[in-house]
Amino acid sequence: MKLISDKPHATIRSSIALGIAAAVIALAGCAATPTETEEVPTATGCTTEPISQFAVVTPETEADHGWNQQAILGAGEAATQLGITADINKGVGYDNAEAIVQQTIDKGNQFVIAHASGFATGGARVAETSGSPVLVVDLDQKVHCQVAGVFFDSQEGGYLAGIAAANATKTGTLGIVASAEDVNWFNMAGGFAQGAYSVNPDLKIVIAYIGPAEYGDSAGGKRITEQVIAAGADIIIGMGDGATVGYLQAIETASSTVQYIATIGDVAEIDTTGVELTSVLWNFAPTYVQAIKDIDAGIFGDANYTLNVANGGLSLAKTANLSADVQAAVDAATAGIADGSITVMTSTTKDAVQAIIDGK
Repeated sequence: MKLISDKPHATIRSSIALGIAAAVIALAGCAATPTETEEVPTATGCTTEPISQFAVVTPETEADHGWNQQAILGAGEAATQLGITADINKGVGYDNAEAIVQQTIDKGNQFVIAHASGFATGGARVAETSGSPVLVVDLDQKVHCQVAGVFFDSQEGGYLAGIAAANATKTGTLGIVASAEDVNWFNMAGGFAQGAYSVNPDLKIVIAYIGPAEYGDSAGGKRITEQVIAAGADIIIGMGDGATVGYLQAIETASSTVQYIATIGDVAEIDTTGVELTSVLWNFAPTYVQAIKDIDAGIFGDANYTLNVANGGLSLAKTANLSADVQAAVDAATAGIADGSITVMTSTTKDAVQAIIDGK
């Protein structure tokens, strides 16, 4: 596996069309000699050659310990498994998505993972105009050999976190903090409430949002987490990208004992005081591997991809802070979701999440 991380640069391509005229003279009483035509090989996959280099493009860096971190790690792991090269393009921002994806293709990448919902429309457009396959996020626009989307049963990961929190709380009050009004955050928050109430319907759940789209707002994360702690929560699940740093600051400096459940990534290396109870991990590597195999097989774009508990895309991290009893409860819930005996309903709006919390 090889990792490269040069910044994208544009390449100018041109083609020259040549017109050729031919005249055939038929001689009376004579048959024309057949001309041999050269056979042009047809690719069996979506590219003329098997994928040897692909790219992942992320708006921020792995320092968020969440969304961007897991895409970068997933790309590296996929490259290792397949023995190919991963071109890591991180921290590119959200502007000019179409140009960024095109430049990434122009670098020689045969496949691009456009890892942000803000890249979805532009990435799909580039795929259709260039013919190069692009994997987008949260966009249901399947185009054979060109575009496929990644979706998330994030409510299932939230449910597992709720099981852990309900079994570990001492105060009977749990907290949810979110950096944005985001459909995946809604689903995870709703799943968390369902999991917690399945253990104890008398639990109290307090939820707070920084704002509509404040993913990287560390100061805002600290502020709302302090409010949730003041309401009595001793275990808090946080959804936030860069806001995660603020969540941890509030928890680490709290006057009472509070534990944290991270989401998407793992915050172990920045958890200096051991407050992380566990984390809902989003593992992108299996999806990236499957997408590349589908490109080589010529079936990419015929179906979308989903991260869920059954396929290992979503799981709860095993940590030293999870007791044997809590881990056993999580393992049982994991098995139940995987075999279909536990169904976690979606909650795709703020009101739907609140209805679950209020309805118990």
